[in-house]
Amino acid sequence: MADRPYKIMLVEPDPELVELFVSSLSARFDGHITCVIDAKTCLDVEMLEPHDLVIAEWDLQDQCGLDLAHQLNSLSQRPVILMAERLKSKQVVDALRAGVRDVFLKPFGIDDLLDSSQRVLYGHDVRRKHAVRHHKLRKLVRQVIGERRDLNQRIELVCRDLVDAHRRLVHRVVNIDTARSN
Repeated sequence: MADRPYKIMLVEPDPELVELFVSSLSARFDGHITCVIDAKTCLDVEMLEPHDLVIAEWDLQDQCGLDLAHQLNSLSQRPVILMAERLKSKQVVDALRAGVRDVFLKPFGIDDLLDSSQRVLYGHDVRRKHAVRHHKLRKLVRQVIGERRDLNQRIELVCRDLVDAHRRLVHRVVNIDTARSN
Protein backbone atom coordinates (compact mmCIF):
# COMPACT_ATOMS: atom_id res chain seq x y z
CA MET A 1 0.00 0.00 0.00
CA ALA A 2 2.71 2.50 0.95
CA ASP A 3 5.30 3.66 -1.55
CA ARG A 4 7.94 3.04 1.11
CA PRO A 5 8.22 0.76 4.16
CA TYR A 6 6.33 1.95 7.22
CA LYS A 7 8.16 3.21 10.28
CA ILE A 8 6.31 2.33 13.48
CA MET A 9 7.31 3.41 16.98
CA LEU A 10 6.23 1.20 19.89
CA VAL A 11 6.40 2.81 23.34
CA GLU A 12 5.88 -0.04 25.81
CA PRO A 13 7.84 -0.80 29.00
CA ASP A 14 6.70 -4.45 29.29
CA PRO A 15 9.20 -6.69 27.42
CA GLU A 16 6.69 -9.52 26.94
CA LEU A 17 4.17 -7.20 25.30
CA VAL A 18 6.94 -5.65 23.19
CA GLU A 19 7.85 -9.10 21.88
CA LEU A 20 4.19 -9.92 21.08
CA PHE A 21 3.54 -6.55 19.41
CA VAL A 22 6.76 -6.59 17.38
CA SER A 23 6.16 -10.10 16.04
CA SER A 24 2.54 -9.25 15.16
CA LEU A 25 3.35 -5.88 13.62
CA SER A 26 6.24 -7.39 11.63
CA ALA A 27 3.99 -10.12 10.29
CA ARG A 28 1.35 -7.61 9.16
CA PHE A 29 3.43 -4.65 7.95
CA ASP A 30 6.45 -4.29 5.76
CA GLY A 31 8.52 -1.82 7.67
CA HIS A 32 10.78 -0.84 10.50
CA ILE A 33 9.63 -1.06 14.13
CA THR A 34 11.39 0.99 16.78
CA CYS A 35 10.83 0.03 20.41
CA VAL A 36 11.38 2.36 23.37
CA ILE A 37 10.29 2.19 26.98
CA ASP A 38 9.55 5.82 27.87
CA ALA A 39 8.25 9.12 26.52
CA LYS A 40 11.58 10.95 26.67
CA THR A 41 13.28 8.36 24.46
CA CYS A 42 10.30 8.36 22.13
CA LEU A 43 10.50 12.13 21.67
CA ASP A 44 14.28 12.03 21.23
CA VAL A 45 13.99 9.38 18.51
CA GLU A 46 11.08 11.18 16.85
CA MET A 47 13.09 14.39 16.63
CA LEU A 48 15.81 12.57 14.69
CA GLU A 49 13.73 10.09 12.73
CA PRO A 50 9.96 10.66 12.44
CA HIS A 51 7.73 7.60 12.29
CA ASP A 52 4.50 6.97 10.40
CA LEU A 53 2.69 5.65 13.48
CA VAL A 54 3.29 5.71 17.23
CA ILE A 55 1.66 3.07 19.42
CA ALA A 56 2.16 3.99 23.08
CA GLU A 57 1.21 2.84 26.54
CA TRP A 58 -0.91 5.35 28.46
CA ASP A 59 0.85 4.85 31.80
CA LEU A 60 4.53 5.43 31.11
CA GLN A 61 7.07 5.86 33.90
CA ASP A 62 8.05 9.38 32.94
CA GLN A 63 4.88 10.80 31.44
CA CYS A 64 1.23 10.21 30.60
CA GLY A 65 0.58 8.81 27.12
CA LEU A 66 -1.87 11.63 26.44
CA ASP A 67 0.83 14.23 27.14
CA LEU A 68 3.16 12.29 24.86
CA ALA A 69 0.50 12.35 22.14
CA HIS A 70 0.20 16.15 22.50
CA GLN A 71 3.96 16.55 22.17
CA LEU A 72 4.13 14.21 19.17
CA ASN A 73 1.33 16.10 17.44
CA SER A 74 3.17 19.37 18.02
CA LEU A 75 6.15 17.90 16.13
CA SER A 76 4.06 16.71 13.17
CA GLN A 77 0.67 15.23 12.42
CA ARG A 78 1.60 11.57 12.75
CA PRO A 79 -1.08 9.18 13.99
CA VAL A 80 -0.93 7.98 17.60
CA ILE A 81 -2.67 4.95 19.11
CA LEU A 82 -2.77 4.61 22.90
CA MET A 83 -3.16 1.49 25.06
CA ALA A 84 -4.20 1.47 28.71
CA GLU A 85 -5.17 -0.85 31.55
CA ARG A 86 -8.16 1.24 32.54
CA LEU A 87 -9.43 4.67 31.63
CA LYS A 88 -12.39 6.85 32.41
CA SER A 89 -14.59 7.78 29.49
CA LYS A 90 -13.53 11.43 29.89
CA GLN A 91 -9.89 10.40 29.39
CA VAL A 92 -10.78 8.54 26.20
CA VAL A 93 -12.74 11.55 24.91
CA ASP A 94 -9.82 13.87 25.80
CA ALA A 95 -7.43 11.58 23.93
CA LEU A 96 -9.61 11.50 20.83
CA ARG A 97 -10.03 15.29 20.95
CA ALA A 98 -6.24 15.59 21.19
CA GLY A 99 -5.87 13.75 17.91
CA VAL A 100 -5.24 10.22 19.15
CA ARG A 101 -6.60 7.93 16.45
CA ASP A 102 -7.60 5.02 18.67
CA VAL A 103 -7.52 3.93 22.32
CA PHE A 104 -7.35 0.27 23.34
CA LEU A 105 -8.16 -1.03 26.80
CA LYS A 106 -6.09 -4.04 27.88
CA PRO A 107 -6.63 -6.86 27.38
CA PHE A 108 -7.55 -6.48 23.71
CA GLY A 109 -7.24 -8.65 20.65
CA ILE A 110 -3.98 -8.09 18.80
CA ASP A 111 -5.88 -8.33 15.50
CA ASP A 112 -7.96 -5.34 16.58
CA LEU A 113 -4.78 -3.32 17.14
CA LEU A 114 -3.35 -4.47 13.80
CA ASP A 115 -6.57 -3.62 11.94
CA SER A 116 -6.70 -0.20 13.57
CA SER A 117 -3.03 0.39 12.76
CA GLN A 118 -3.65 -0.57 9.15
CA ARG A 119 -6.61 1.82 8.86
CA VAL A 120 -4.64 4.61 10.51
CA LEU A 121 -1.59 4.08 8.28
CA TYR A 122 -3.78 3.95 5.17
CA GLY A 123 -5.52 7.20 6.19
CA HIS A 124 -2.16 8.82 6.95
CA ASP A 125 -0.88 7.75 3.51
CA VAL A 126 -3.95 9.20 1.82
CA ARG A 127 -3.59 12.51 3.68
CA ARG A 128 0.14 12.67 2.97
CA LYS A 129 -0.37 11.95 -0.74
CA HIS A 130 -3.19 14.50 -0.85
CA ALA A 131 -0.92 17.10 0.77
CA VAL A 132 1.84 16.39 -1.78
CA ARG A 133 -0.68 16.63 -4.63
CA HIS A 134 -2.08 19.85 -3.16
CA HIS A 135 1.43 21.32 -2.88
CA LYS A 136 2.21 20.40 -6.50
CA LEU A 137 -1.09 21.88 -7.67
CA ARG A 138 -0.47 25.14 -5.79
CA LYS A 139 3.01 25.33 -7.31
CA LEU A 140 1.55 24.77 -10.78
CA VAL A 141 -1.14 27.43 -10.21
CA ARG A 142 1.53 29.91 -9.06
CA GLN A 143 3.52 29.14 -12.19
CA VAL A 144 0.48 29.60 -14.45
CA ILE A 145 -0.40 32.88 -12.74
CA GLY A 146 3.18 34.09 -13.16
CA GLU A 147 3.20 33.15 -16.83
CA ARG A 148 -0.17 34.84 -17.27
CA ARG A 149 1.15 38.07 -15.70
CA ASP A 150 4.20 37.91 -17.95
CA LEU A 151 2.00 37.37 -21.00
CA ASN A 152 -0.26 40.26 -19.97
CA GLN A 153 2.78 42.52 -19.64
CA ARG A 154 4.00 41.50 -23.09
CA ILE A 155 0.56 42.08 -24.58
CA GLU A 156 0.47 45.49 -22.90
CA LEU A 157 3.83 46.38 -24.44
CA VAL A 158 2.68 45.23 -27.89
CA CYS A 159 -0.51 47.27 -27.52
CA ARG A 160 1.48 50.36 -26.51
CA ASP A 161 3.76 49.87 -29.51
CA LEU A 162 0.72 49.54 -31.79
CA VAL A 163 -0.87 52.68 -30.33
CA ASP A 164 2.40 54.61 -30.76
CA ALA A 165 2.77 53.31 -34.33
CA HIS A 166 -0.81 54.33 -35.05
CA ARG A 167 -0.16 57.85 -33.70
CA ARG A 168 2.95 58.22 -35.84
CA LEU A 169 1.03 57.00 -38.88
CA VAL A 170 -1.78 59.47 -38.18
CA HIS A 171 0.76 62.32 -37.81
CA ARG A 172 2.38 61.37 -41.11
CA VAL A 173 -0.96 61.21 -42.89
CA VAL A 174 -1.93 64.59 -41.42
CA ASN A 175 1.44 66.02 -42.43
CA ILE A 176 1.09 64.62 -45.97
CA ASP A 177 -2.46 66.00 -46.24
CA THR A 178 -1.25 69.36 -44.94
CA ALA A 179 1.64 69.38 -47.41
CA ARG A 180 -0.70 68.56 -50.31
CA SER A 181 -3.13 71.27 -49.36
CA ASN A 182 -0.44 73.91 -49.28
